[in-house]
Amino acid sequence: MTTHSLETDLDVSVTEVVADWDRPGDLRDHWRIATGLGWTAILDDFPDQRELLDAACGAVTALARNGIALPLRQTLVARAAAKTPLSAEDAIAAHPAARGIWAPVADVLVGADGSVTAGAPAEAGRDLADRPYAVVPPAPEIPLRVTALSEILRCQEMLGAAQGAFAEARRYVTERVQFGKPLAAIPAVRTTLGQLKVDVRQLETVTHEARIRLFGDEDALAFALATAREVAAEVAPRIAQTAHQLHGAMGITYEAALHWRTKLLWADCDEGARWGDDGIAAIPVDETALWSLTAPGNRDKGY
Repeated sequence: MTTHSLETDLDVSVTEVVADWDRPGDLRDHWRIATGLGWTAILDDFPDQRELLDAACGAVTALARNGIALPLRQTLVARAAAKTPLSAEDAIAAHPAARGIWAPVADVLVGADGSVTAGAPAEAGRDLADRPYAVVPPAPEIPLRVTALSEILRCQEMLGAAQGAFAEARRYVTERVQFGKPLAAIPAVRTTLGQLKVDVRQLETVTHEARIRLFGDEDALAFALATAREVAAEVAPRIAQTAHQLHGAMGITYEAALHWRTKLLWADCDEGARWGDDGIAAIPVDETALWSLTAPGNRDKGY
C-alpha cells in the first residue's frame, strides 16, 4: 500500500509532539497544542483534495497509535462539513456523524445540513476511552461523503490504536525473559503474534480501500464502507484481546501503557455499533455487480 508524503509527514510530526504527553492529560492543554500546530484545520479546504485526506489520516492515526484520545477526527469532519468557517480556530467541533462522541464539550455544533451553531453543555456519559458522549437522536440524512469521511477517520483511529497495541505486544514478548529466553522464543507466542499482525493488516487493508474510493463512484464507496465496518467490528476486539493475552496481567498496568490503545480501540468499535444501518442490506447479490465492487480501487482514478 502506498502513502502520500503528507500522511507520512503528519504521522511523524504528531508522533514527535505527543511523545512526552501524559495520558490522559489535560484536554484543553493538549487541544491548544493541536490547534496551534494546525492539525484541526487540515480539511478546511477539503472537497476534492486527496492529499488533505492523507494528511488528516496521518495525524489521526499517529494520535491513536500513541494512545492519545483527542476530538481531532470529530472536529476535522465538522469543519469539513461546515457551510461557513468556524469563528474560533481552537474550537472543539462536533457533527452528527460522530454519534455524540465529544459533543458534550464541543464549542461548536455543525448540523447535518452544514449549519453552524454554538455548542451547549449537555449531560454526558463517558465511554471506555473516557471520552464524553451524549445520546443523540438519529440525524437527518447526512451526505454519503461526509458519512464516509467520518467512518474512514474512525477506522484510521482504530488502525492507529491497533498498530500501537501490536507494537506494545511485540516489544513486551521480545523483552520479557522467562526461563532464560524471551517469550517470543516460545512457538505458541510467535504464532499468536503473527495472528495479531494479520488482524492489523486486515484493518489496514479495508481502511485503505475506503479511502481511495472516497472521491469516486458512490456505490463502490458504500460497499467499501460496509466492508470496513464489518471487518473492523470483527478484528478490532480480537486485536485488543490478543494484545492483552500476550501481556498477561501486565497489560492493564500504567507502566505497560497498552491499555491506552486497547481502550480507544474498544471504544471506537462500540461507536461503530451505533450505526442503525451498516450498509450490508444495500450490497447487491448479483454476481456480476458484486464482482465489480470487490475489485481493488485505483488511487489515481479515485474509485
